[in-house]
Amino acid sequence: MLHYLTGRSLMVKNGKSTSFWLDSWLAGKPLCISHPVLFDMCLDKYISVYHVLTQQGQIQFRRWLPPLLFEQWINLLNKVYHHPFMNSKDIPIWKWNKSKMFSTKSVYEHLTKESSRNQFKHIRKARIPYKIKIFLWLVENNAILTKDNLLRRRWVDDPTCYLCLENETIQHFFFQCPVARIIWGILGTCIGTNTIPNNIHKYKSWIANWLTKGEIIYTTGCAAVCWAI
Repeated sequence: MLHYLTGRSLMVKNGKSTSFWLDSWLAGKPLCISHPVLFDMCLDKYISVYHVLTQQGQIQFRRWLPPLLFEQWINLLNKVYHHPFMNSKDIPIWKWNKSKMFSTKSVYEHLTKESSRNQFKHIRKARIPYKIKIFLWLVENNAILTKDNLLRRRWVDDPTCYLCLENETIQHFFFQCPVARIIWGILGTCIGTNTIPNNIHKYKSWIANWLTKGEIIYTTGCAAVCWAI
């Protein structure tokens, strides 16, 4: 979600379809990034620009703003009220391709275009749908919203896996959970081995050892099994 919001900007007209904090609509980046303390203290983090305007800037914070933050909030509101609003629909603009239209391909290419491009070449060159490439990229970057990652985002709930009593992590979910191990075991039987990988890094060498041209089929195989799990 965050990658999508980073790639999207809006030409704000009435503000009804624009997130006040999360969308890039003022000064070229989301206000949650340029004003992180105010964003953290705000109770409604998904409030629209329209509702901020209709409430005349009197939105709810977790506590009274101290003088410095109150001044920051007033300055921000001044910038907001100087925006040329109109009585028409907001226009979304996608920043990561020339057509200005959203596509999963443009998200993937943006995520892998810099220093990670060579590191994730095996994903980039795989003949699989772009949405699965993004999924695998997130898996290898430990960015899937398993319960351990949710807890880091202040999520409060049971951290254990739904299928067993172990804490849920990406490695557990895709490789170490009993259900995942059964799926890998079936695959192992099909290729003639009684061993299974227990994390994403060992999977690479596991495929290379047991299948000819393993590096070539690595991404496709991993995508199929992870998607099944």
